[in-house]
Amino acid sequence: MEMLYQIAVSFLVTVLLLSLFMFLLYKVRMVRSGRDVRKAYYNSISRIWLGILILSFGLNTIIQFPTAVSYIIGALFIAVGAYNIWHFNAARKYFKGNLPIEDEAWAEFNRKSGK
Repeated sequence: MEMLYQIAVSFLVTVLLLSLFMFLLYKVRMVRSGRDVRKAYYNSISRIWLGILILSFGLNTIIQFPTAVSYIIGALFIAVGAYNIWHFNAARKYFKGNLPIEDEAWAEFNRKSGK
């Protein structure tokens, strides 16, 4: 049982660090992007990774600290993280559908401006 506990905690810590890295990566992409729809698309992806971070933190809290208070706080974190993932996945799908429209508009703008 101790081995299973160590594997679960190691997995959750790995997911925490990976999701933090991916959140920061997409935030940097968002800041560096010059296009509005692409910025919103990258922001929604980064918020999905933030939701994964929050959810895995809640699970980690429940596993590491088996008290009633940590169960309540962990459940709250899991609910907020799951909502974050669900909501911003819908936003990601919406903005992904608008990326070709923005690409066409930028291509037309570049043709007209002579670039």
